[in-house]
Amino acid sequence: MSKYLLEYSADIVNSPILSKTIIDTGVLINVLRADIEYDTATIVVDIPTDEKKVIEKFKEFGVSVKKLDEIIMRDTESCIDCGACISICPSGAIYFKDDWGIEVRSEECIQCGACVLACPMKAMSIQEI
Repeated sequence: MSKYLLEYSADIVNSPILSKTIIDTGVLINVLRADIEYDTATIVVDIPTDEKKVIEKFKEFGVSVKKLDEIIMRDTESCIDCGACISICPSGAIYFKDDWGIEVRSEECIQCGACVLACPMKAMSIQEI
């Protein structure tokens, strides 16, 4: 599963592009975060299979597609490995390693932002869209 940033322009924001892409490709796409205005849309999605086919379809519709590699960033200088982010993470994307340091599995992150709010050291951040 990979996460992608989709950007729609004003001329296509009112089209059901996401629905059409799902129907045309047969791939179920999970929307993780969306910011939709009357003239623009920025959406973060999880594409579980057939990524290439789905991306090509989005591009056919005029959508800008960018792969997101690191969704959650942790400032290792500020982080004190307290685990506040672990206890609040609903997807289990953040965990303790064997040495009790914090590790983040970006592929499991659902971009809820709970870890960012829970971190007492402000060491966690979500990639901006």
